[in-house]
Amino acid sequence: MRPQEAQAVSSVGPAQEPSKQTRAGRTNWIRIILAAAGIATASSVAGVLVYDWYFDSVIVGLSSSLQPISDAFHQLGGSHVRQASPPTTN
Repeated sequence: MRPQEAQAVSSVGPAQEPSKQTRAGRTNWIRIILAAAGIATASSVAGVLVYDWYFDSVIVGLSSSLQPISDAFHQLGGSHVRQASPPTTN
């Protein structure tokens, strides 16, 4: 009788474990998806902030520092450049 009781106990044990594993598996997938969404959101916000900083500080700063050189070139070549005449209205 002793071996049959051992089988009965062992058959009851594994029947309860898969439901816990299934529940734990679903919880893990939800956590993984939420973590991925959080990482994607954080990286998108960081990308926008870096782009905004780069555009404001580097591009605008570079264009303002090159403005005197641009003005000098326009003064040198101003007589050779033809400006478009405004369209005539009839």
